Amino acid sequence: MINATLFILIGGKSNRFGSPKWEAVIDGNSVLDRLWNECSNFEHRFVVGKENPGNLNKQFIYDDLELQAPITGLYTSLKHTKTDWNFLLSCDLPLMNANIVNALWDARTESVDAVVPHANNRIQGTCAFYNKCILSRVELAINCSEYSLYSIADKLNSIKIEFGNDKRFWNMNTKKDYEKILQYITEQD
Repeated sequence: MINATLFILIGGKSNRFGSPKWEAVIDGNSVLDRLWNECSNFEHRFVVGKENPGNLNKQFIYDDLELQAPITGLYTSLKHTKTDWNFLLSCDLPLMNANIVNALWDARTESVDAVVPHANNRIQGTCAFYNKCILSRVELAINCSEYSLYSIADKLNSIKIEFGNDKRFWNMNTKKDYEKILQYITEQD
C-alpha cells in the first residue's frame, strides 16, 4: 500500500484531441480506468477536473481554479489532500504503469518536496509525487502567473529520476498520438 493520495487529472479541454482523452480506449479500457487500475495500491484515489462527467464511479474533485493549466490540478490536489505525499497523474500519459509509480515512491526521502521523472528529454511534472508542504509555493507561483510545472519542479527540493527514452511517458495530445500508442500496444502483444 502506498500511503499517499492519487489525483488523476482529466481537466483539459482536449482541443487538439477532439474529445475527452480520459475516455479514449486502449486495450479494452478507457485511459482513466487504465490509470486508475495501475494505481490501485494508493491509500486514497481521486479524479480532478473542470466538470464532473456524471458517469464516473470514482471520487471526483472539481478544480478550484478556472485557469487551464496542469498547475491547477496540482493546486486543487494539494488543497484537498489529507496525506503528506500526493501523486499527480495526467490522462495525457496513458501508458503509465505501476512499476514507474513504485520506483518514484521508493525514491522519496524525508528531505525532499517532490519526486519527478525525467523522460524523453523533459521533466514529467504531471507524473510526479509532491509533498503537501509545497502548497504555499504553488499558490505563490500562480499569483505570479508562473504556471509551468517544469519551473516549479526546478525550484523545489526535488529528486529527479531519469527514465531515458521511455515509451511509457509518451504524451497523448492528438489523435495521431493516440494511433501511435495503439500501434505500440499492438506490437507489444
